[in-house]
Amino acid sequence: MRIYICLLIAAIFSSSLAFADSAANVDPLPIADFKKIAGERSVSIDATTRTVILEFAKIIETPNPQIVSLVNALNDNVESISLVTLMALLDPRQGQGVSKQLTKHSDPVVRFVAGIVLSGSGDSDAANSVHTLIHDESLEPMDKRLIRTWCDGVGIRVETDDADTIFSHLSTAMGGEPKLKKGDEAPAFEAETSTGQKLSLGQLKGRVVVLHFWATSCGPCMANMPSHISALSKYDSENVEVVFVSLDEDKDAYNAAVEKNEIPFKSVRDARGWGGDLARAFGVNLMPFDIVIDRDGIIFSNSTNDIDAALKTESTAR
Repeated sequence: MRIYICLLIAAIFSSSLAFADSAANVDPLPIADFKKIAGERSVSIDATTRTVILEFAKIIETPNPQIVSLVNALNDNVESISLVTLMALLDPRQGQGVSKQLTKHSDPVVRFVAGIVLSGSGDSDAANSVHTLIHDESLEPMDKRLIRTWCDGVGIRVETDDADTIFSHLSTAMGGEPKLKKGDEAPAFEAETSTGQKLSLGQLKGRVVVLHFWATSCGPCMANMPSHISALSKYDSENVEVVFVSLDEDKDAYNAAVEKNEIPFKSVRDARGWGGDLARAFGVNLMPFDIVIDRDGIIFSNSTNDIDAALKTESTAR
């Protein structure tokens, strides 16, 4: 009997360990499931949160239809809204008051998303909270999977990123200031092209290098790709090396887009998306995103508005 009890206790203990996962070691949801669950998830709105949201909405000069609909619903004293609807209010460049209010919410997923937005606006304490929620084993299984999926979407590496790294990444990826400025040394990188060749920045020294970051999920990237390819194709590859850098996690989607658009330049894929080495090193915070590097490996421009002038200047300099 004593042996049986000991075995039972051991089994219960082992079982508890098996389920003691956090968002860091569960699988993300398929994107279609994630959108459906987030759209159906109901978020309670108390009186204080309602007031904060309505006050914020008053200062938005041109609110989008989602925000107009949300304001109308709150004025009708609804007690809950969908998580997706709430997301329309969260912007790292404005509305920090709403995000701070939501960090007190009872729903851990709401607290997590609010923390993401605040981290992007420069709040390091929020990044600590984000890190804590990622590693919280007490959360419900679906909460963990939603958080994990969100991490993948914004480029957080759940298995290695500490709070400081999360803060650095989000404040760059979601902030308005570029990570690299004119005159900075370009980060060294190594990648594999779509044809299986190794590519490094060192190999391209002596030429102007244009890195064009894109993804198949980026509407403007795909819409502007033909004209972008046409504009860049006029430059001699002996003087200007163009590299298209995809942030597609889906290899099949990437390969199909490269083939369909007949990209004539070197093409590489940063398979970790926003959290990949290339995206982080060059501070990608929007797409499409271009970086122009001069012949000496120095950042010439981090603005797509300057790319033509920079290429003309640098490609004729000797």
